[in-house]
Amino acid sequence: MQSSQIVVVLMDLVLIMAAARILGWLAERVGQPAVIGEITAGILAGPTVLGPHLSNMLFPHEIRSYLTLLANVGVAVFMFVAGLELDRSVFAGNSRRSIPAVSLAAYAVPFVLGCGIAATALARHRTGDLPSFTLFVGCALAVTAFPVLARILHDRGLTRTGIGQLSLACAALVDIFAWTALAVVLAVAHPGTGSQWRLGLLVPVVAVTWWIVRPALARLAAAGTEQTMIVVGVGGALLLGAITEWIGLHLIFGAFAFGVVFPRARREAVESGARILSLVLLPGFFVVAGLAVDLGAIDRAAIGELVVIMVVAIAGKLGSVYVAGRLTGLSSRSAAALAALLNTRGLTELVILNVGLSTGLIGSQLYSVLVVMALVTTAMTAPLLRLIGAFETPRTDPAAPVTHSTIGGRVE
Repeated sequence: MQSSQIVVVLMDLVLIMAAARILGWLAERVGQPAVIGEITAGILAGPTVLGPHLSNMLFPHEIRSYLTLLANVGVAVFMFVAGLELDRSVFAGNSRRSIPAVSLAAYAVPFVLGCGIAATALARHRTGDLPSFTLFVGCALAVTAFPVLARILHDRGLTRTGIGQLSLACAALVDIFAWTALAVVLAVAHPGTGSQWRLGLLVPVVAVTWWIVRPALARLAAAGTEQTMIVVGVGGALLLGAITEWIGLHLIFGAFAFGVVFPRARREAVESGARILSLVLLPGFFVVAGLAVDLGAIDRAAIGELVVIMVVAIAGKLGSVYVAGRLTGLSSRSAAALAALLNTRGLTELVILNVGLSTGLIGSQLYSVLVVMALVTTAMTAPLLRLIGAFETPRTDPAAPVTHSTIGGRVE
């Protein structure tokens, strides 16, 4: 890496942090989560507004790989913190029954509906064989943005509430479905890469993490210093994230899983140290993703397609989650809040769409239409929660007590 490239990377990091902070603050002023402003900052810095020439001057293509690396470190640390905040007792009792049922419905119904419109309303956008295109669009509509959902819950003070814990667990499972399905689609579209066997390692990795790593961390926590545990926490999250990335899932799952198994006795000290690193690097994760978006590619014919996509994506996600939640014993308001939260697509959608664009499964026009859908469904989350009546713990009060109630006094 040349000295001139180091200068550009450092200057771009400062620009990203400033733009993300300003637009994130503006988003909060209008009742939206800060992440909406941060993704918007990336879109504004991309070819949609600045044009490809000016955008490339500010963020040269040869520099974006370095920014992406730093951004992924930020999101890995953030997901480690999200895993730390997940109460493992959420998998017991009624929630143990709700999580798999809701997660399966939240993914399967939008996936099937997405495949349906891909083969009909969106057929003109097909760039390769029909099965691969159809399956990919199904994957794109079925996504729930795990990192963005975690960020929204944190920003709105809902992370440690009952519905927040349940939505985190469901979103984690939905995104495992999403990345597994995407790996299958890529294997169908591009056979012969020889790396699909790695997905079979997921089960032993989970077993080792839970039965070997978790007890070892508990013993280390009893003797290790605060600084040692911070290093172990962040380092372990990055290592397990690297393993899940190599397997064929995303690094966010390994980082989140390490947070889940990390000793709760050391949570406060480790969490405070990790958040500092996340605060600096996380905005880059949203901004860098937005740089690849070009909304100028949307034509008049695509507007009707956007309406169809929006109706199918929103109705499929909200309807399936609400019905599954009610059938597994959630109250109507809790099921509605869970549906609103799992309708968030945001960044995971953008990552999957970038994979589809780079591998030729979709073209630039459909990519841009699906990006609009992702942003709208993410922006819907806060208004829907207010409409439903989900209340928040103020962000300005870090000492506010943790509660497992958010709607109607409890999550039933």
